[in-house]
Amino acid sequence: MLVTILSCGLLTTSCSESDNPVDPYSKNIDVFWDMPGNAGDPEVVAALKSIKNVVDLKPFMNVNLGQCYYFNYNQLVDHNDPSKGTFKQQVVLSFVGKDAPTILHTEGYNLTGFYRVNNNTNRLDSIKAPHFLWALSKDYGKNGFDLNCVQVEYRYHGFSLPEWDADSFKYLSAEQQSEDLHAIVTDLKKALITGDGKWLSTGVSKNGDTTVQYAYFDELNDWNDIDVYVPFGSPVTTQAEDLRIGNYMINEAAKDALPQLEKVFKKLVDDGDVADATIDAYADILYKEGDELDKDSAYLFTIDRAYGNLFKVMSYGDFDTWSKLIPREDDKPEYYAYFFMLDDDSDDIYPKEAKARGPLLKRRDPFDIQISIDQGNRGLDYTWILDGKLLSDSDKKFFKNEMEKSIKSKTLDLQVKILINLETTEKKLIFVYGEDDPWTGAAIPDPTNPNVKKYIVPHGTHTDNFDTYGRYPGGQEIVDKIMADVKAILFP
Repeated sequence: MLVTILSCGLLTTSCSESDNPVDPYSKNIDVFWDMPGNAGDPEVVAALKSIKNVVDLKPFMNVNLGQCYYFNYNQLVDHNDPSKGTFKQQVVLSFVGKDAPTILHTEGYNLTGFYRVNNNTNRLDSIKAPHFLWALSKDYGKNGFDLNCVQVEYRYHGFSLPEWDADSFKYLSAEQQSEDLHAIVTDLKKALITGDGKWLSTGVSKNGDTTVQYAYFDELNDWNDIDVYVPFGSPVTTQAEDLRIGNYMINEAAKDALPQLEKVFKKLVDDGDVADATIDAYADILYKEGDELDKDSAYLFTIDRAYGNLFKVMSYGDFDTWSKLIPREDDKPEYYAYFFMLDDDSDDIYPKEAKARGPLLKRRDPFDIQISIDQGNRGLDYTWILDGKLLSDSDKKFFKNEMEKSIKSKTLDLQVKILINLETTEKKLIFVYGEDDPWTGAAIPDPTNPNVKKYIVPHGTHTDNFDTYGRYPGGQEIVDKIMADVKAILFP
C-alpha cells in the first residue's frame, strides 16, 4: 500500500485515466477566445500575418502589458525531421517598435494569466510582464513600456501540444524547445523587430533553466539570437536527483532557522504524540477512497511528506512569515502537525496567484518526464532524522536508500556540457541566486570567464525578484550591479 500511495500521491505522477481526465480545463482557453479582441496596430498585424507559421492571431488588451498580440506558431514537432509535422505553440507579444530592445521570456511551463484577475482561468489578457520589462522601462506609467516582450509557452505544456505524441513525450527536450525559440525569434526579426535593438532572454526557476539551455544551443549552432541571458534562481542540476540541493537546504539555506527546524523534526521522529497528531492531520491524504494503511506505513509517508513540504516552503514561501510559525518546545502536538503540513499551497506562506503553472492540467506532468531527460530535480538529505527513536530499522533503510538513489541517479549529459561550456562561452550570461534558496545548492561554480557573472542575493529566496531583493541588506547593491551589466549591453 505504501508503494501505491507514494507513486500516486507523493510523486504526483498519473495513476489512471479516471484520475487524469483528458482536458478538464479547456474552458480556460475558450474563455480567452470569448473575450473581446481589438484591431491592434495595422502595421504590426500585417507583419505578423506575413509570417507563414503564425496562425490564430488575436490582438487584445492586457491589464499588465497594454496592447498585445496572441498567436499560435506552427512549430515543427521534430526539428531534425520536418516530416513529423507541426503543432501549435502559444506566443504572446507586446510590441513597442522595430528598433526597441526586446525581452524574450523563456517559459519552462505553460503561459497563464494572473490568478486573481480572471477568476482561476487561463486568461492571457492578464499574463504578467517579466520583471525586466518594468525595471528597464524608465517611462512606464507615462508612455508605457520602452521594450518589446515575447513570451513563449514550453512545448508539451498548456495548449502547446504535439497532440498525436502527447503521451510519449518523445520530442520533449531542451534542445527541441531551444529550436522552437530560435524559429520564433528568427521570424520576428525578419518580419517585425527588424532594427538594431538588442535582445535579452530571461526567466525564473525552470523558466530560467530554459534561458540557460537556450544560451548553450544558441552558441552551439551559431544562431546569434540573443545578446544577454539573465536566469534567476536557476540551478544547473547535473543529476536526475541532485543531492547538493538537499544538502544546501540542511547546511546553508535559512541557516538562522535551521537549529529550530532540526529540533522540530526530532520531535516528529522521537515524540509519539507529535507523530500521532501529524498522521491524523494527513488522514485525508493517507486514506483516500477507503484505502487501508497500517500505522507504520502511514508514519513513513507522513515523514517523507513533511520533508517535501519543508523543501517547498523554504523554496517558494515567504521566509519571514513561515519562520515565525516554527513550533516552540511547549506547543501542542496539533500545532506541530499543522506546521509539518505547510507547503506551497498554504495561504499563510504563499499567495496562490504566484503559482508558475496555474490551474491547467499537467497531462502526466511533462516536468516529471523532463527530469530524467535533461532537466534534473532535487534530492533530499534525511540525515536529521535517521537516528529517530520512533523509526524502525526498515524506516531507516528506506530513507538511506532514498539518499543513495539520489547519489546514484542518472548523470545529465546536457547539464554537464553546459557547465563545461560556461568556462569558455562567448555568450553574455548573468546568473542570479538567492542565498536562502535551497536550489542555490546547484548554482554554477564561481565563474572565471569574464562573459559569465554570478550574483547571490543575501537572504533571497526562490521567488524573490527586483521588487523584494532591496529589502535585504546588500540586496539593492546587487540589483544596481545587475542593471548596470544589462544596460551596458542593451543600451551601448
